Amino acid sequence: MRIKRCLSLFFLTAVLLLCCTSTALAATYTDTAGHWAEEAIERWSDAKVLQGANNLFRPDEGITRGEMALILDRIMQYEESSANTFNDLPETWYTEAVLQANAAGVILGYDGLIRPNEEIKREEAIVMIARACGMDDLLPSGEPLPYGDTGSISSWAYNIIAAFCEAGYITDSTDFLRPQESITRAETAVLLDNIITRLWREDGLYNAAVEGNAVISGEKTMLLNTMIFGDLVISGGATETVILQNTSIFGRIINKSNAEIIQYPTGMENLDTLFFRDQELPVLSGVAVNPYAAVDFSETDGRMQYIDPSSGLAAITGIDVSEWQKEIDWWAVAEDDVDFAFIRAGYRGNTEGKLNADTYFTQNMQGALAAGLDVGVYFYSQAVNVLEAVEEAQFVLDMIAPFANEITYPIVFDWELAGTSDARTNNMDAETLTACATAFAETIANAGYTPMIYMNSDLAYLYYDLTQLTDYPLWYAGYSNAPDYYYDFDIWQYTSSGSVDGIEGRVDLNLDFCVD
Repeated sequence: MRIKRCLSLFFLTAVLLLCCTSTALAATYTDTAGHWAEEAIERWSDAKVLQGANNLFRPDEGITRGEMALILDRIMQYEESSANTFNDLPETWYTEAVLQANAAGVILGYDGLIRPNEEIKREEAIVMIARACGMDDLLPSGEPLPYGDTGSISSWAYNIIAAFCEAGYITDSTDFLRPQESITRAETAVLLDNIITRLWREDGLYNAAVEGNAVISGEKTMLLNTMIFGDLVISGGATETVILQNTSIFGRIINKSNAEIIQYPTGMENLDTLFFRDQELPVLSGVAVNPYAAVDFSETDGRMQYIDPSSGLAAITGIDVSEWQKEIDWWAVAEDDVDFAFIRAGYRGNTEGKLNADTYFTQNMQGALAAGLDVGVYFYSQAVNVLEAVEEAQFVLDMIAPFANEITYPIVFDWELAGTSDARTNNMDAETLTACATAFAETIANAGYTPMIYMNSDLAYLYYDLTQLTDYPLWYAGYSNAPDYYYDFDIWQYTSSGSVDGIEGRVDLNLDFCVD
């Protein structure tokens, strides 16, 4: 029987960084180390919005109007272009971006000229970004600006600049605004960083807590259990549909794309559609929805924490290990705030299908139990039919017999796609896989243990029939700051790159949400 064991933790405020296609911040350039804008440069470069060349970013150089159009196009992913009626716009690398930004009303021409090769002034850059984000209608309070050169702001730019200053978006200058000077690449990165906290350019489902403004520029985006404490900007690009389920936006929804916005407030059931990457999938009737809001997660030193807002109880931390971790100091593991462990009992081969015991299983079981951890067991399955799934379950039962009265966590069916051309599981269908999982689980349950099924998003959405698995607890694997997954689960494997005392190298880290 599984034991629920919850520990109280102090709530830690989440530190939210810009999250685009990639979340890692890489030291890319040789000329940005120690620069005042280094973090913003790395984030926007990592997002492939601001780019350097030959390991140089040139942070203090200016940006042309053509380059700014290209930068904004990379964020907003524009599709419509205006006709090229400009006398000074040749066919070159920035032409399409300029014409798209012009069609969106972001960069304007005058008297047949659009001046793409001129360095853009600071006030021009601020206004262009405001137009792109639909924030050019903001009005300031009327309080005088605290700059010594306020009088040099052009009248057409004043209200936007004043509103941006009051919003805290312009932070690179305290005494002088320098509106007529060229904006530098570093200043551009910081300005974007201050205005856009989160950017979603890829289709799919996201669960986030955003301490500022967010921009959506993918075609089909779904936000679940999300809180945005600023504005949500739906870009002027290709966005077609945005689904907001159990999502709170404390600022405005600025729809620059005329996208369809579908909202399901808390308590309203979605009986229609969810997005998985670029696919629209029907919502499964009778399958519980993910209740875990991103705002209730925080991270400290690579460890994720979750506080249940209704009970105040905290999720507890566990690991899963196999022979790949080799020798483990389980006492050190237990001292490092780890409460449970899943131990691999064995695996079936990807090609020949032979059953194999994990060479460290007994040693790991003995060590984890001696150190006082709650212990469960998993088996890496490559079953292709029900008979093989039952065979695997019986194999596990034989392996755990010496520890029969000491296992307090579930016995897990861990079927995964092998990812090789000769894998025996390559042609599995949802009906067969679901039958295998059910057969394994029933065999485990009949022996008096709690079964569990492990899956990632691909398996959950595209392979398993979740409507047939509602009787079993689920273990979900997805690596992000909050679980970007639509359906409910009991344990979340949130990283494969964790660090735990007593284990050399990387290890999977998990949260148990204290569900019996």
